[in-house]
Amino acid sequence: MRKVVASLSRSALLRRTIKTLRLHEVANAFLRRRPTIKELPGNGIIYRATRLESIPLAVEMLEKGALYPNDVVPAPLVSFADLGCNVGYFTCWLAQQRGRALKGIMVDANPDVVKEAQWHTEVNALNNVHVYHGIAGTTGASADFYLYDSNICSASQPLNEALPDLKGDWKKISVPALSIGRIWGERFGDLPCDLLKLDIEGSELQFLQLETEFLKRVKVMIAEWHSWGTTRDAFVQELERQGFRLNRILDDSPTMGTLVASRI
Repeated sequence: MRKVVASLSRSALLRRTIKTLRLHEVANAFLRRRPTIKELPGNGIIYRATRLESIPLAVEMLEKGALYPNDVVPAPLVSFADLGCNVGYFTCWLAQQRGRALKGIMVDANPDVVKEAQWHTEVNALNNVHVYHGIAGTTGASADFYLYDSNICSASQPLNEALPDLKGDWKKISVPALSIGRIWGERFGDLPCDLLKLDIEGSELQFLQLETEFLKRVKVMIAEWHSWGTTRDAFVQELERQGFRLNRILDDSPTMGTLVASRI
């Protein structure tokens, strides 16, 4: 997701200019008071942007449909889990394609984006989609999480060394550690998970290793891996060990990539 706003988040010159002129803070303050709100064609799904960096993400995912190919969504689609949901645009994208009867969970460790994700479920009457604040892919009652000054680039660890061109401030917070298998069972019992989107900022490999029972429910996975948490080969090997096959690589770069896998 971050690639659609890479020029905003990673261009050192642009970020210095924005910081010097305080344009980013001014724009976000304006959007918090007067969000950009749009209705998508088709079944009238509504989305809003309350931060500057959310606008190009929404355009790419929701208006252009350029972030994920439509054919990666299994048919029929009844249930999903969006881990690393950010402001909830992926769920809006699914609902635009498949309607409001979806059942699912959304999870993010950033409390600010969780509020936006909740807003999207409420305004679109997604009554069987439930939003949780916390982190997946770890043990214990809580875990550290690092918020970046752009809400599209938080992580399970500070990325000063992994992404040296990413200049900005990091804030460490403590967030609840969540068992996705337990949450899913409480909400939906034995219902399979037709689609899992996994984008948890460096904890993806740990998630595969910890949530083996939940993964048995998953039919199709769209997963993003990050170099500070794993390698592509190690991630694919773990997927295969868990009974998935690699369908295709959607994106691959030195620091991250996205793949689609399905249960064998």
